[in-house]
Amino acid sequence: MKRLTLFVMTLVLGATTFAQTRDSHGIISQQPEGITRNYIRSGGATYAPLYFLDDPQDGILAEVTFSTDGQKAYFKNIISHAATGTWVEGDIDGNTITIPLGQMVYWFDQYDYGMRLARIKVDGTIKNYTATLNGHITFTIEGDNLILQDTNGDADATVYDGIGLVYTDYINDAGQRITNEWSYYLDYASVLQFKDVATVVPPADLETELYSMEYMSTTGLKTGDLVKVGFSGRYVYVQGAAHDNLPEAWMRGNVQGNKIVFPIQYAGNKTSFMLYFCGSEGYFDSADGNWKYVLGDATFDFNQRTMSFSSDGMLATNSAPDHIDRIEAFLQPRFRPFTEVAATPATPGVKLYQERGPFTILVPDIPLLDTEGNFLNPAKVSYRLYFDDDIPYTLYPDEYKGLQEAIDEVPYIFSDDIVEAYSRSYIYERAYAIYLFQTGFDRIGVQTIYRGDGEERRSAIGYYDLTGNHVQAPLAGAQSVTPSSYDLTGRRVGPQHKGLTISRTPDGRVVKHLQR
Repeated sequence: MKRLTLFVMTLVLGATTFAQTRDSHGIISQQPEGITRNYIRSGGATYAPLYFLDDPQDGILAEVTFSTDGQKAYFKNIISHAATGTWVEGDIDGNTITIPLGQMVYWFDQYDYGMRLARIKVDGTIKNYTATLNGHITFTIEGDNLILQDTNGDADATVYDGIGLVYTDYINDAGQRITNEWSYYLDYASVLQFKDVATVVPPADLETELYSMEYMSTTGLKTGDLVKVGFSGRYVYVQGAAHDNLPEAWMRGNVQGNKIVFPIQYAGNKTSFMLYFCGSEGYFDSADGNWKYVLGDATFDFNQRTMSFSSDGMLATNSAPDHIDRIEAFLQPRFRPFTEVAATPATPGVKLYQERGPFTILVPDIPLLDTEGNFLNPAKVSYRLYFDDDIPYTLYPDEYKGLQEAIDEVPYIFSDDIVEAYSRSYIYERAYAIYLFQTGFDRIGVQTIYRGDGEERRSAIGYYDLTGNHVQAPLAGAQSVTPSSYDLTGRRVGPQHKGLTISRTPDGRVVKHLQR
């Protein structure tokens, strides 16, 4: 109690009171001014991703910002399993933080209603509940920790008294007005434990070089990115290793002769978790027949002549410093200096082809290497697809919602999943997968295009023979194996397309055909 109380009191000196800005729905959507502290939650929680669950809060992040006048505390993502990215405001009085109920935490623009903080009491069944928007909840400051008061839960009896989120009034499909409907998000018996951590800050005078970071993904695809690397004394600093989650984060390693060791270290916050850079070694447990992983430092072999370093193990960002809960994994990582040059990409192929009902899942295998084994800048790599002939396949914006116009060349790092956040994505970033709205192909071709150092170069086409289900050697100047067919809108279709098609035969004739 004393440590955090003194911490808050020191903020009062020379401070002035300020009002936190809220948006048009009354939501605090911007980070409040003040000092932000990280806490790890424990306690109970409920939510319903597909069906009702009672699940621990263990390990989920809580960020609390204390105003510089010591009078306000702002809780980000007040409910553990609801990552709204917004804050609620509380008043500090001594060792108590009082948070008024009824505060708005989220708004669904497409539905024109939102969610707000409420007291939820459930008695015996999730349909038998009361929601209260008046009054407040309290956290007490106990040492460095924050404790939610007067809440409890019993999963076996389906009895709860906690804090949760309810929807604002809305009209359902039957035309009825629904008021204060519980969202099934609820927390009880919450304990927020302070984590005193700091991210790596490189020296102000650190000189960095561009490096390639090459690795194997957990799906078995070789991929990578460009990062910044700088050496200072016995340390090496790397920025960009966690490119998908924390691209600005730095990690620091210790240079020890022909080894570089990156100890477990705090990387930063991502949504609902604190992330740590770490290494991991796997071993096969014959007792239960499963692979197990041990968290530890990430150790690399260091070539002082080339200034490159590599590992046969795994580098990862992990959501805990003391047990495995892998968020982002890089297998067999290799770092080496990068200089962009004009280069011919290595021949690509196909990792996976699978027909599912009316569409096809395709995973292209795009090596980020040129024909000499040098790394290619993924931001300047794209690929084309060919089906049954050597005409580039076209993707249209009415099928791929992330597209603004039709394209026959897919950027390697492009993804359209940000447009439809809660539905299937059809083009996955880093050539992981692409959904095609056609089936029935006999052959697939993939070609890589690289625009390095201001020059465009193309790989040979790597072919995948679906009739034999194997990757063929590149066929220079290959001819179409079947006539090109199109529907009435001019789009090319596969041989199993149903409906009227227009085809051009090898002798130049145009033929209409009704495929049933």
